[in-house]
Amino acid sequence: MPAALLTTAVALPFAIGPSSNTSLETQLRSALTPQPVATVSHMDEHTPLAPLDAKPWRIAWQDAPDTDEIVDSTTPEVPQFGAEGSMRWTVLGGFGAQVVEPRNKEAFLGLGLQYYIVDGFAFAPQVKMWGFFQSGQDAVGGSLDILFQWHIIRQETWSFFGDFGCGMLGTSENVPIGGSQFNFTPQAGVGFTFDVGNDRRAVVGVKWHHISNASLYRNNPGRDSILVYGGLNLPF
Repeated sequence: MPAALLTTAVALPFAIGPSSNTSLETQLRSALTPQPVATVSHMDEHTPLAPLDAKPWRIAWQDAPDTDEIVDSTTPEVPQFGAEGSMRWTVLGGFGAQVVEPRNKEAFLGLGLQYYIVDGFAFAPQVKMWGFFQSGQDAVGGSLDILFQWHIIRQETWSFFGDFGCGMLGTSENVPIGGSQFNFTPQAGVGFTFDVGNDRRAVVGVKWHHISNASLYRNNPGRDSILVYGGLNLPF
């Protein structure tokens, strides 16, 4: 039995066939040399090709948008409140009482326009409808006031202003009683504006309001009142 195994081991290489040194070297090289990996291209005839000498970092830099050039064109520019040349308008209403005779009262509703001649300083005319409640006959009327408004302190969300000027007033009855139906209305006061969003501002104020006919008529009793008022200021 051992003799048979020895005979088989010796005969097996010859049965398989001779192998030359050259063939063995070729097989070893083939086994040890890395084979190229097949790649699948997803590019078609419409896909642009990058330049052969382009570097990856250069392509990324060229494709990236310049953040300094990105501008949101959908957001309108809002001018600074009170800027020179800007215009605004105000809806306002107020109530007051005569200083020496508080039973004599007055109330108004009006519209105002502000045109800023320089930063913070506006030409600010107003038109008003009035009601006068007084000893004697009550009256209604209308006025045109030529005012100037100076925003002494202007902050982003609020401002403090003073206004002054004079107006002309016509009424259905004499104001005050014993006076006339046409009067002048010198006035001056102070107030605040407060930002309430969407470039709108609430307005509150107080002023001295004088009524007299400047002695155009025989009687000129005059009337001095303290007015408080409020309103909403809007871009024009």
